[in-house]
Amino acid sequence: MDLSGLPAQTKEQFYKTRNASRRKTTTLVAASGTAGGAVAFFTDDVKYGYDAVERSGRVLTALGISVNDYRVALKESGTEEEQTVALKACHKRCAERVLRVCEQNGSIFIKLGQHLSSMNYLLPVEWTETFIPLQDHCPVSSYESVQEMFIKDTGYPITNLFDQFDEHPIGSASLAQVHIATMKDTGQKVAVKVQHPALEQWVPLDMALTRFSFAILKFVFPDYDLTWLSHEMEFSLPQELDFALEGQNAVRAKEYFKNYKDAPLVIPNVMWGMKRILVMEYLAGHRLDDLQFIDSNKIDRDEVSAALARIFNEMIFGDGAPLHCDPHGGNLAIRKNSKSRRFNFDIILYDHGLYREIPKQIQRDYAKLWLAVIDADEKNMRKYAREVAGITDEQFPLFASAVTGRDYRVVTKSVVSVRSDHEKDEISDAFGGDLLQQLVKLLGSVPRIILLILKTNDLTRSLDENLHTRQGPMRTFMILARYCSRTVFEEQMEIIVQDEPGPMVAVKLFFQVSVNSNKHFGLVHIAVRLPRINSYMEEQVDRLVKKTWEKYQRLSPSQRLLIAISGIPGSGKTTLATQVTLRLNALPSPSLSPTPIAAFLPMDGYHLSRAQLSALSDPATAHARRGAEFTFDGTSFLALVRLLRSALTSSTPTYFAPSFDHTVKDPVADDIAIPATARIIIFEGNYLSLNKSPWRDAAELMDDLWFVEVSEERARERLIERHIRTGVTGKRAEAAKRVEENDLVNGREIVEGRVDGVSEVVFSWEDDDWRPWGREAAG
Repeated sequence: MDLSGLPAQTKEQFYKTRNASRRKTTTLVAASGTAGGAVAFFTDDVKYGYDAVERSGRVLTALGISVNDYRVALKESGTEEEQTVALKACHKRCAERVLRVCEQNGSIFIKLGQHLSSMNYLLPVEWTETFIPLQDHCPVSSYESVQEMFIKDTGYPITNLFDQFDEHPIGSASLAQVHIATMKDTGQKVAVKVQHPALEQWVPLDMALTRFSFAILKFVFPDYDLTWLSHEMEFSLPQELDFALEGQNAVRAKEYFKNYKDAPLVIPNVMWGMKRILVMEYLAGHRLDDLQFIDSNKIDRDEVSAALARIFNEMIFGDGAPLHCDPHGGNLAIRKNSKSRRFNFDIILYDHGLYREIPKQIQRDYAKLWLAVIDADEKNMRKYAREVAGITDEQFPLFASAVTGRDYRVVTKSVVSVRSDHEKDEISDAFGGDLLQQLVKLLGSVPRIILLILKTNDLTRSLDENLHTRQGPMRTFMILARYCSRTVFEEQMEIIVQDEPGPMVAVKLFFQVSVNSNKHFGLVHIAVRLPRINSYMEEQVDRLVKKTWEKYQRLSPSQRLLIAISGIPGSGKTTLATQVTLRLNALPSPSLSPTPIAAFLPMDGYHLSRAQLSALSDPATAHARRGAEFTFDGTSFLALVRLLRSALTSSTPTYFAPSFDHTVKDPVADDIAIPATARIIIFEGNYLSLNKSPWRDAAELMDDLWFVEVSEERARERLIERHIRTGVTGKRAEAAKRVEENDLVNGREIVEGRVDGVSEVVFSWEDDDWRPWGREAAG
């Protein structure tokens, strides 16, 4: 009995139940003598042979008739319209013929039929719609056969393991059925998932029949090679038939999502599990397409749609996230939750038999592909389709339709629009011709994990469409964009951190993103893995974030919250500004905008350029003292603050600020975008609380002034280290000279000339994490 991988308390629960029942166990299995057992074996063997011939005959007969049917239909003469009508009729006849075989044979043929019903991106509608009944109408195994399986697998009858066991299952699927039971000792109500006992007998034969059928189809119709479907089943079916593994998957998924607050996902607790039996916490709910239940309980359909989008995007793009690869309507449920403050419902996820973990590089390429799709950027769509699945330019239109479920012509314009019935018909019609052959060939060549992602996407898309939300696909695409952006952002962080580790990385990347991809400000709408800071600094940051968030929530929709963070060079103000900005953007926002609420704006970009310094009356001093107050363009900074202070309206444009390129040692104009949706602006710079015009004028326009306090000794050591690390100088003596003659001179002016209106003084303590890693305005 394999209980490996389950929590200790889960295994303890099973063994406790088993050991308690061991004393009561009777010799139910040894009721027959040797002769009787031999006769039974002989009888069963003959019966198996007869049944095997019968179920094989059904498959081969349906296969032969359907092959001939298609041969005739494809040779049909007449007008194009008449040929189309004849082919559609053939599709329908063959689909119904195969459906009857699936229903009669049961076993994995039900599973195969369910899979085919979800492949509307590949198969004609006559096939997918015909197989829909298999989603909910599956064979039921008798209680007697389940009892025999319990005795064979556990050594005990059901009554020794449970106080109560409902003989009639509450639900049946292709591979298993579920019974309600009550645990011994605890009296807990549980759901007992039992594999259909007949599967053990028929799976090897049925898999061989499936392989043979697809091989024959490939032989007769070489352009319709579906052998990859049987290969996928051979790979995934053993996992789905291992309920001990399913128990481990459920435990792992529950652990991953236990602190996930963006969606009310509930996964039943696992009590114990083995190869063909899984005992889990009983959680009941309604189907997600039960709109009457949803509406009568005042559950917002749009919120349900958004929750589904977050759950499955987290599974696809989350770091180390387990991907549930079979999220059809029967494996998800919704229930009312009156206790939660944020959501008034729970999404329950069942059936954890088939899970995969997506390799990180595929996650990243897939994210870039979707960002290109959302932007209708065909050039990058093609690029990342090639990288994620080896798709050629010739194959791309079909792949784009398979990924999005949309007509390729729509994908290259705006995939965010609602999919019309007319568009669905156009896709189906297109698949009825040569495109079907190409797509079959295409899907046979892409990586297996991509097939599973496509399947997951298609199933969740279908669930979402059945909700008939007010906003259509718009919100789900915005959520998708946010997850894709996060994935790309983390990759860029990883690249940059190799050269410039620490909090400054996030600032540098924010510049890149805001310039190169203004549509995806969600790239910084996450909590980045910055170094942890000590407990005292942590308390200060948490308090400031909470204070800022409370102020933001009281803002009028026409207002922005402006905060200026200043301090001497080496104080750690960049770290503070970065931490606060990213943590604010990680908070759940009531806005539907994919752009972050908070924007970070350093005053580095307002350095005078080297050409401007050379034009001053004393250029030698200007260059030597670069970083002093007079080497900044304070007037232009004040002009931007005034623009951002003005009331927000529907016509408020995106404003742009300069950044500073430390490679060329000059500002870069209009490099940081500040959209109208950025409601909290965190300014950072040496002179933002200086009691001298124009800095004083800018300070008076701020809602909050924060000052980072640090001793000169501590700042001196940090700055010397920084100048050496960033290449300002390679010698400690020269770095120390620069600090004494420039940085600390500027620092004393900042401290002595500070305005009276500073509302927060943050103390920068010495530790490895709370310190400036990049070059601040001191240059």
